[in-house]
Amino acid sequence: MGIPEGEIRESLKHEGYSIEDIEKIFQPHKYDMRSWYFVFAIILLSIGLFTFFKDGNLLILILSALLFLAYYKEIERLKKQ
Repeated sequence: MGIPEGEIRESLKHEGYSIEDIEKIFQPHKYDMRSWYFVFAIILLSIGLFTFFKDGNLLILILSALLFLAYYKEIERLKKQ
């Protein structure tokens, strides 16, 4: 339990804080998806290699490569912040 966000915002306004300062306090949480991208890319790589050698199908390997690309893009995005 706790104090609702709206009440905290109003009390900060009454104490004299600017709206910009209050918005900095209540910024939304940014999730870090790197570990999920990496784990599922490895899983798809394993499955993709199996299906490639068994059937010659490249689709799952391409999906794995896209997940690795998303992983590296996420690293670059977080370095910029």
